[in-house]
Amino acid sequence: MKLKEGHPAVILLFFGAVMGMTMLTRHPATALLSLLAAFILRIRLAGLNKALKSLLYLIPMMLIMVVFNSLFNDRGMTSLFSFWKLSMTIESAIYGLVSGFVLSAVMLWFQSYNDMMDSCRFLALMGKRLPVISMMISMIFRFIPQALAHGREIEISRRALLGDPQRRFRLAEAIRMTSVLMAWSMENAIETADSMRAKAFDAGRRRAYGRIRWSGRDIPALALIIVFTIIAAAGGAAGGSAFLYYPYLTTPARAWEGGAVAIWHFGCAALFSIPFLTDGIFALSDHIRDARRQAAPLDPLVAAMFPQMKPGDQ
Repeated sequence: MKLKEGHPAVILLFFGAVMGMTMLTRHPATALLSLLAAFILRIRLAGLNKALKSLLYLIPMMLIMVVFNSLFNDRGMTSLFSFWKLSMTIESAIYGLVSGFVLSAVMLWFQSYNDMMDSCRFLALMGKRLPVISMMISMIFRFIPQALAHGREIEISRRALLGDPQRRFRLAEAIRMTSVLMAWSMENAIETADSMRAKAFDAGRRRAYGRIRWSGRDIPALALIIVFTIIAAAGGAAGGSAFLYYPYLTTPARAWEGGAVAIWHFGCAALFSIPFLTDGIFALSDHIRDARRQAAPLDPLVAAMFPQMKPGDQ
């Protein structure tokens, strides 16, 4: 993934743009495009197995949103069925499904951001301008996987000592494990604060661990992000992102004026596919450069000493 090797500002700008476009609209096509692009990127970064495991909690979450929105929102005109005083409509069900698409896409984008942007690069990018906020954000992203790993260690140790809990005691065991995990997290926070104070975190003379510099390979990705974001924003400002769920499903007339809906969808689809476009651009440029590279002429002295050598072997 060439975008992962780029400057942290480019990565941060890309994920900010895609998540902003995803969260600022409820258009079903845009939400589905964002979800598909985020899932494909997740496969590319983490592998197919981890991407499929994420569906184990994303699909139930989407179903819960569909059920709750359908049961407590009966503003639609197309009724499916009624239960007691509750009525389920197609419009409310589709709105809940699209909301689930948006939430799932944002979660997948965040997971890919975690894979492409580690805490050191984020601190190197924002540490001088926003030292406290950048440190807090990096610590939060670091705390979540640490808490999950420590919770698994607690559960393994408990099962090794006490065995599997009985069904009626599972809630008590979960509460006990949560209390142990909370105590560990507070102790870890105190140790981290003492360590940061001992290392003079508030002295204001800190440097990043890694040397981060702009290069010519960052220009194509940065240009694509800016251009496609402007195109999508122009289409959205013209009304291309509008979609009505209530009282019935329809696209308003202003979305079709001047091709606003086509501009919006083209900009969003292109913006979501930037990681794959950059890979294609760099692969094509590398292929062209290798094809144009000519074999260097063989030195006569080297040719006399090694007759079996051919031009380009050195």
